[in-house]
Amino acid sequence: MSTINSTAIRVLSIAVLILASAGPSRLAVHARQVKPVTESQAAEDAPKDAATILASARTIFVHSRTVLVKPEVIESELQKRDDFQRSGLLLTKDPKAADLTIEVRRANLTTEYPYVAIDSRTKLIVASGKVNSLFGTAANKIAKGFMKQWERARTPAGLKTKK
Repeated sequence: MSTINSTAIRVLSIAVLILASAGPSRLAVHARQVKPVTESQAAEDAPKDAATILASARTIFVHSRTVLVKPEVIESELQKRDDFQRSGLLLTKDPKAADLTIEVRRANLTTEYPYVAIDSRTKLIVASGKVNSLFGTAANKIAKGFMKQWERARTPAGLKTKK
């Protein structure tokens, strides 16, 4: 039994020495070739239709470019909405983990707040709107406008009705 163990150890030692002398470049020839997917290739494979991108989104990051409407307020208004709670959408604080980024700004010297929803992979604008803070809060109106566009994207074409 000891001769088998010592023989096995010798064979393994020789195999290790051969593999070590071959170096990583020779070992790579025998390894399975896997090409890494770059960000640009992933963006090329992604759908280009805004409605499809919007409908398939699951996570949202809210970014505000104005101090007058904080992201937390918009997030709170989204979470208060019944349609948001039923949608399965989630809010994230990590912009890299988000499928969509809702970006809000304030038009200079006005009470208007334009917003856009941007696909994180393709950087395409998939939804947009402009709300006025008169007679209500801008955050609530942004949440309402975004959810209307999201629901419109989720509704099959044959079931869409004009209002």
